[in-house]
Amino acid sequence: MNIVLALSTVSLALQVAACLAALAIAQAPGWRRARIVAALAGTAGLYSLFDLLGNLFTRTEVALAWVTSANLSVAAAHVALWIWFSFSDGEGRWESVPQRLRWFATGHVVAAVAISLSRHAIDASRMDMVAVRWLRVEFVQPSLTPVATVSVLITLALLLVSFLEQRRQARRGVLGARANAIGFLFFFACAVEEVLVASGQLDFIYLAELGYMGLVAPLAAQFVRRFIADARRLETLTHALEREVQTVIGERDAARVEIAAQARFTALGRMAGGIGHEINNPLQVLTFALEELRDRCRSTADPALRADLAVAQEATGRIARIVDGLHAYTRGSDAALERLLPDALVRDAIRARDGALPVALDLRAAPEVLGDRVRLVQALQHAIGNAAQALGRAGARAPRITVAAHRAADGQAVLEVRDNGPGFPAALLPRVGEPFVTSDPALGNAGLGLFIIRGVAEAHGGRLEVENAPEGGAVVRLILPPAAVP
Repeated sequence: MNIVLALSTVSLALQVAACLAALAIAQAPGWRRARIVAALAGTAGLYSLFDLLGNLFTRTEVALAWVTSANLSVAAAHVALWIWFSFSDGEGRWESVPQRLRWFATGHVVAAVAISLSRHAIDASRMDMVAVRWLRVEFVQPSLTPVATVSVLITLALLLVSFLEQRRQARRGVLGARANAIGFLFFFACAVEEVLVASGQLDFIYLAELGYMGLVAPLAAQFVRRFIADARRLETLTHALEREVQTVIGERDAARVEIAAQARFTALGRMAGGIGHEINNPLQVLTFALEELRDRCRSTADPALRADLAVAQEATGRIARIVDGLHAYTRGSDAALERLLPDALVRDAIRARDGALPVALDLRAAPEVLGDRVRLVQALQHAIGNAAQALGRAGARAPRITVAAHRAADGQAVLEVRDNGPGFPAALLPRVGEPFVTSDPALGNAGLGLFIIRGVAEAHGGRLEVENAPEGGAVVRLILPPAAVP
């Protein structure tokens, strides 16, 4: 195989590969312009194919005329595609090319095909044998007719127009335009070489295949690089989406748990209200009966009987307090809602308490809330009372209760009670806030304090949070939505 056949074969293989790659890329969304690249590589490959067939099977005048005419048409189609690529929009629409340029390029292709079909491409009377001895190559050099020469010049002129547009785009910083412009310069150098060979001023082989590769290779490489970059970005986005999906799934699961907890507490609230109502009626009868019995036994000298009656009355009083606590979770408030400052609520709760332990304040800027002052103050007092009981049971050397008010990161108001006691038992923490759940039932604690606080929080559109502080101690947090701006 001589160098001419080798060059045509290599060029054909590369152009076919570029064409197939561009066709594959063009299937991706947003890559419609790759179809033009596929057509550019395809026409360049046709040029190499005709050269290859001409060198293998043609030695006659008719065969030379056929190959030369076919390449004349292919070259015109190739530069028309370059006009399309250089002047079209991001979607690669043919209609976006300037109308005059579009019609001129189309007319040139039609004219080149007409010249080829009419067999007016070469002058049969002028055909020379060219020999490049040091390359061991000999071939017949056909001479173009004047009309074919004009077609070649128009082809080069259109290619020059595309080059100027690519250079303009390169100056504007369009990705890949600089490499395309360099490819045009390389092609023009090969074109000058062909003119010199065709005019008999240079004995050498035609380098059109190299020129076409110089045009198409940078463009194909640019599209492949962009496709790979897009694939990498897609992979990155896919990983980010997977992480986002995992986050959303986690949030969904947490929301399900929260909804289930809310449903459970709602059911508990309804059950507590029903139980309280059912207990209250016989409790009142029992209370009245014990009071009447006590009045009748005032004159008795039996101290044991009086003591038993006192114990019974104390027990009924405790039952009444439990029922009242159950009602506190579910009943609404008859008081008109008012705009309240969280720090004022904290001061009211501290002022009304009768405990012996000192309470420290941590008051920062917090938004106003809309609520029932009495119920919110009672909720804070329950939380402070629970902390005091926990510290009393633990026997801490330096017991400390801190009541805070501040603004949360999401703009909500936070009322917080912290202590330095033992905190909530780990096994009990998930159930804190349910009725009758207490860390020390032996002391007579009914376990309704946090249950009532939760009911008050939810009645105000907020929520209750409980946790153990990292440094030790329990944290009870009442989170309320801010009042609307008047």
